[in-house]
Amino acid sequence: MNPIDLAAQQLGLNESDKAAALSDYLNNGGANLDPATTAWCAAFVNATLQQSGQQGTGSNMARSFMNWGQPVDQPQRGDLAVFSRGDPNGPYGHVGFFDGYNPDGTIRVLGGNQGDAVSVASYSPNALLGFRRGENALATTPQAQPQNALAEPKPQEWQYTANQLDPAMFRSRRMDMQPIDYMQFRVG
Repeated sequence: MNPIDLAAQQLGLNESDKAAALSDYLNNGGANLDPATTAWCAAFVNATLQQSGQQGTGSNMARSFMNWGQPVDQPQRGDLAVFSRGDPNGPYGHVGFFDGYNPDGTIRVLGGNQGDAVSVASYSPNALLGFRRGENALATTPQAQPQNALAEPKPQEWQYTANQLDPAMFRSRRMDMQPIDYMQFRVG
């Protein structure tokens, strides 16, 4: 089974009223942890990959997936999206399955530990570290990023060093990593 399809079957598992089912799912995929006390986005991806016959990283660190599979610039549904969390050069991050782009350019992610549950949430492309594709990925058509995306495309030759960056250019990384609640914009 395709990993993102297996992950989608787990939508709604959470740390409160469905904690036992969530723990069983993680344990069946080789992740023996308590999701109420340990960040579990990477454990969810590893468990999903394992249960779909693929090798994960075996690590509970989201950024470990930056060394998994192959980097891709044109993501397909089901590729992994890896984000920074907090310090962009620090060890913490978030990982989940790429589910597409929203019209505003935010990245839709199906993943675990998003609002303490398996859910679909949207993240800013400003926090994206990269997309990764496993060797066993199904061939589908890559999804192009919308023209009005939040992140301006940068020419390949641009390279920044720490002293060239202007901190005023960047919003808070913490704000970038907050899922967007589209229900608050509902009319009527």
